[in-house]
Amino acid sequence: MILRFILRIFVLALVALFLVAGWDFSQFVARADHAATPDPPQDAQAVAVLTGLPSNARIVTAVQLAESLQLPLLISGVHVDTSAADIAQISGVDVGDIECCVTLGRAAATTEGNGAEVSDWARKNNVTRIILVTSEFHMDRALVELRRAMPEGQFIPHAVATADVRPRDWYRDPATARRLIEEWLKFRVASFRAAQKASPPAAGAKGGAG
Repeated sequence: MILRFILRIFVLALVALFLVAGWDFSQFVARADHAATPDPPQDAQAVAVLTGLPSNARIVTAVQLAESLQLPLLISGVHVDTSAADIAQISGVDVGDIECCVTLGRAAATTEGNGAEVSDWARKNNVTRIILVTSEFHMDRALVELRRAMPEGQFIPHAVATADVRPRDWYRDPATARRLIEEWLKFRVASFRAAQKASPPAAGAKGGAG
């Protein structure tokens, strides 16, 4: 009798967990599907773009955005072998435009690394209001990592559509479904890590020698 009761509680807990996870994933998909691409604010101080697959659309968008607003640009996560000439060719601009106003950040290999690289560059250049360019499905996690690395920063999302189908139609395309599910899981891990960092230490947990 007790075993049956415990089993029933366990099954109900699993069902509840599944329902909560399904709701959270649906909210993540909705945010990706309606990711912001607003008119760039005139008071922005810089543009930062996070590189990544599946295309160069992020870089092209960021270069055009920075050029139109005449703002400095950081491309975070550039491959060690990628040159200013390569970026110019990808973006369809003169190499001089890249050499003068674009910083190629080569230190980041992960989104967490992007946060460290962007925050370091922003502080060195004394900028806090930054337009963030990345893919629609990557925006949630990117914002978590950048805000964790630079709490004083103001990050303005500028999403680029890169999924094979619209996020809301993820179930129609296996590649998009896989990408969204993986990104949602990574976003949740990043959110948990950020919450842990933000949590105040427990009372009486002070360190130091007595």
